Amino acid sequence: MSAPEWIQQAEGWCASVENSSGGVMFIGALVTLGNLLVFRALLRRLHGIGAGRVVPCALALVFWVLVSPMIVMGCGGLAGAHWIHSTLPAWLSVSGMAFQFAVWVYGGVLLLAWLPGRLGAAVAKLRRAMNPERPALPMEAKLADAERRQLLKKAAFSIPAIIVTTAAAGGIESQRPPVVRRIQQRVRGDYSHLRGFKIAQFSDVHIGSYLERDRLNEITTAINSLRPDMVVCTGDLIDNQLEQLEFAQRVLRNLRSPKGTYMCMGNHEYIAAQGHERTVIEAYEECGASTLVDAAHRIDVGGSHFWLGGTDFPGVAGGALGDRPTTAQSMDRVLGDMDDDGAPRIVLSHHPKTFFEGRERNIDLMLSGHTHGGQISLGRIGDAELTPNLPFEFYHKGLYQHAGRNLYVNSGIGSWLPVRLNCPPEITLIELA
Repeated sequence: MSAPEWIQQAEGWCASVENSSGGVMFIGALVTLGNLLVFRALLRRLHGIGAGRVVPCALALVFWVLVSPMIVMGCGGLAGAHWIHSTLPAWLSVSGMAFQFAVWVYGGVLLLAWLPGRLGAAVAKLRRAMNPERPALPMEAKLADAERRQLLKKAAFSIPAIIVTTAAAGGIESQRPPVVRRIQQRVRGDYSHLRGFKIAQFSDVHIGSYLERDRLNEITTAINSLRPDMVVCTGDLIDNQLEQLEFAQRVLRNLRSPKGTYMCMGNHEYIAAQGHERTVIEAYEECGASTLVDAAHRIDVGGSHFWLGGTDFPGVAGGALGDRPTTAQSMDRVLGDMDDDGAPRIVLSHHPKTFFEGRERNIDLMLSGHTHGGQISLGRIGDAELTPNLPFEFYHKGLYQHAGRNLYVNSGIGSWLPVRLNCPPEITLIELA
């Protein structure tokens, strides 16, 4: 079983948009149009409560300064996005995108409020047409209705205030130090020497996107403090430019892992590479990090061993990231590198949808990232993580089990949008037990 093909095609289309200057310009222009509509709605509400000129002018200044990154992207495409990330201080770019998130949410609230109102008005008009002799409302009722509408207009500004406050809290949360999640992976008695072996997993740092360079030292210090035997990165260490490899190498060089550091390729490694993925792999390997691309290594520990594999990033034929192998092909190649000797099998795979295929194969544990945990978590019911950001994904974050196969999805450290609610940046520590 694999992820539905339409999801893969949609992801391929999104990657092609993100990977092109024209696509970034289209996104920037579309979002700016939405921002204009929301701003217009805010001005109408201010006018409705009799606000003077000072408040609307102040609102206009703050609003358009904070959403200006989308205007820059709409005009400059990829070059504009690169300028934003390389020139603006992180606190300003994070504040701007957190505010942009608040605008999106408020726009959604306005839309949801507008539809029932329009429907109610249509029903009332129909009722009047069907009953033209219906008596008019008495004056007292009209006055009460007018007072109620005025009260609702004033109360309406509490909604954007709550949304902006929540977005600001989410922006702060996205910049906090990563938390450590600990899980155990059981091993069979024949491999008792593996018990106590610790693997630190980190993922989705997105160097170059809403992340101060000083935080890189914070990340490596946090990982090293766990004293892992091995470190693994499940992709998207860089974001969208090969120049970010310099900082990625700094991270990899500072890691302390007696049994080595291993990586798998994420979609953003390919977005940055623009067809030169060998450059990315070689840069990682210069720092001692083994990049597993549809391959596996045997890891010897005392008198025991286990197998560690890594899949390539999945895709569709002719996709924006090149001719990617299918998930089934990747799993075939990875398992083909492993002896069928009963030793534990751990597979690194950036996209957790690979588990649809992997759970039908002879593996013990898959480690993934990619989703950032949804970045906004409303809780979990069974295996369903409630997050509005990823309505069509299934494996969002945390531990999943299927017929003796385990998947752990790391919530990542960086952000595609610098807002996290109930989903902090994360390092995972896996202990074999």
